[in-house]
Amino acid sequence: MAEKVKSEKKNRVMEYLVTEHRIENYLLLFLGIFAIELGVLLLQGKLLTIPEDAWLIGGKTNTIVFSWILVALGTISIILVASSFYRPSFDEIKHITGLKWKEFLWNVVKVVVFSIVLALFFLLCDFVIEKIIQLLKNLIY
Repeated sequence: MAEKVKSEKKNRVMEYLVTEHRIENYLLLFLGIFAIELGVLLLQGKLLTIPEDAWLIGGKTNTIVFSWILVALGTISIILVASSFYRPSFDEIKHITGLKWKEFLWNVVKVVVFSIVLALFFLLCDFVIEKIIQLLKNLIY
């Protein structure tokens, strides 16, 4: 019984972060964001520039290509980090079953009727508010 109490007192958030999202994923996320930001700054050319005589990435065309490569690599790394987070969700989607035709139609009817009732309610509120405003205008003038 004492072992059961100890296991329940574990911090579930930390356990999740340690088992599901290791430090490498957070490092990859940080580097991806950094690469995208660096690529955008190079593309803007205002705050950060590369000298023309820099080897391999110098020159206007090479700088633009290098900047887009940075943005692409950053985007790919963020997608890789996000995919490890959403992968369990895709497994759960396989277990979802659709509604039977009769249930589907009944749900559609309920939504349509509710929408009509709500629209009528708002029309009634609008009508009442207009009448109150007209009455106040007549009293004031």
